[in-house]
Amino acid sequence: MRRKIYDPLTDRLLYVDREANEQFWDEQWEKVAKATFSNPPRHRATINITRRYLSLKSRIMEGGCGQGDVVYALHNAGFSAEGIDYAPNVVSAINSHWPHLNVTKGDVRRIPCGDGHYDGYWSFGVIEHFAEGYYSIAREMQRCLRRGGYLFLSFPAFNRFRRARAATGKYAINSADPAGISDFYQFALDPANVQADFERLGFELVEHRGTSSLLCIAEDYILVGAIQRFLNFFPSRVNTAVSMGMDLFIGRYAGHSSLLIFRKK
Repeated sequence: MRRKIYDPLTDRLLYVDREANEQFWDEQWEKVAKATFSNPPRHRATINITRRYLSLKSRIMEGGCGQGDVVYALHNAGFSAEGIDYAPNVVSAINSHWPHLNVTKGDVRRIPCGDGHYDGYWSFGVIEHFAEGYYSIAREMQRCLRRGGYLFLSFPAFNRFRRARAATGKYAINSADPAGISDFYQFALDPANVQADFERLGFELVEHRGTSSLLCIAEDYILVGAIQRFLNFFPSRVNTAVSMGMDLFIGRYAGHSSLLIFRKK
């Protein structure tokens, strides 16, 4: 069962579940692979955001691409999209179902490309899974992007809602080194700290938004979780509309994830 642990010494929130290794991700993606490959999501919001900053045919990398559905959507939208992931079974499945896509097995800390090769880089929920921190991933993102290129970075946020919960003792407290926790799953990261770290690497922030507020609150309140599950019985556009409406008003306060968009200087 996934739990949250607050570390007051480093002021960070840890999720404990299972180690997010290759086997874990292969198991997760295999559960939904059939639905994804038969009816891939269109990812309209991702495409619209990308179009605001990059022209068609721009070279885009998705680091930690999972099932490859975002790469698929970007490719169909007219971008030169590539993906890399270290889970071997899911990469093999992508290559089998969508052989026209450029998706390879590899490490987001060592991407096989020249310096400044990509115009854009998407990262959905990747940097938080490394117990030792995300510096090596961030350095590789910086190396791979050309000057003036855009980084679209999404990660679970240690937002004001979760901070208030931690301050009032709603989460267990433990200051153990996450590298020594066998069931460490991920961090919830402070968006301000992430922004500062990437600015030190030569990026400038151009946009910040909070997403999935309903999910954030549902994690901590049983009733809200029941409402979220109830919405799953409706067409996906209903769930999307509710989620987007909440994000509009409380996304920066209670968004489960933060999306930071950076430009490389």
